[in-house]
Amino acid sequence: MGASKVDGKIYGENSKFYGLKMFEKRMGGNMMNDTLVQSFLSVAAEGSFCKAAEKIYISQPNLSRNIARLEKELNVQLFDRSGKHIALTEAGRIYQNVFQKVEQCMADAKERVERLEALEMGMIRIGYVNGWNIGSYIQPILKKLRLEYPGVKVSLEAYNLQELSARFQMGQMDLIITLQDRTAKMYDAESMLIDTAQEMILFSNTLFRTRKKNWKPEEFRQETFFVLADDREEMQLDCVRAIGSKYGFVPNICSVNSMESILMNVENGLGVTVCNSWVRNVYEPGFQCCPLEHSTEIAAAWKQGQENSALQILLGYMTEKNLNSCKISA
Repeated sequence: MGASKVDGKIYGENSKFYGLKMFEKRMGGNMMNDTLVQSFLSVAAEGSFCKAAEKIYISQPNLSRNIARLEKELNVQLFDRSGKHIALTEAGRIYQNVFQKVEQCMADAKERVERLEALEMGMIRIGYVNGWNIGSYIQPILKKLRLEYPGVKVSLEAYNLQELSARFQMGQMDLIITLQDRTAKMYDAESMLIDTAQEMILFSNTLFRTRKKNWKPEEFRQETFFVLADDREEMQLDCVRAIGSKYGFVPNICSVNSMESILMNVENGLGVTVCNSWVRNVYEPGFQCCPLEHSTEIAAAWKQGQENSALQILLGYMTEKNLNSCKISA
């Protein structure tokens, strides 16, 4: 199996960079460093051998020899030297256009290779709200990322809402999936709406063994409503009280310290909770839900001016997914 050393790095024949690196090496690094072509493009741009020689820092005799050599290699006259001022011949204009395009292509190729090399060691840290099921949204996106950029590493970490925001602000998370209204309070953050989640009352079959599709909120007037004792508590309390006010009862409310505790209490038939459709237990066989009239916006947030190339690729996939979802909805 062959390999080659370029710019101090070893590239095997199976490397995705091998072909581009070998081509770049044969071309002298890139087209801008090819002396003959650079000499030709400089003279064409300046319209003068003297000015072109000054621009690329070589003597005029050497510049003239470079042009003569290139004309010999191409077997064509590139400049008309018969008048007071030199001018491109028709063939010269054609080659000028070709060389400029090749020069741009080489610059683009080099930039793409550098981006790919950076992605080979890329890392994306994604945080989300503890208790949420983000798999149905994120898994297809991560699958595509792994197929196209297998070297990129991704970590998924769950935290309560308050800690998630804190870790993001401290730069410990590259991307977080959270409530849309929270992103507006985050300094130096950009966000993307990714879903509108249905709000619902979640309960288990242990509480009501009857299975039906048309549960009504007033049927839970005797049940304990579990809410989180964190910075979401007021929001949840307002929601539960609004349900009671609308359907004519005063809810019995119990605050607990984690989403896990809420779900454990609900699973064991000790009460109910109000949550959105992203909570992982919503679609599990042992649970049922009663849809409410309002919904919650779910968003992805990241820091402004992020230079993480892998994250930019991921955000592109997420934007594409959102656009496709809009087309399907339409």
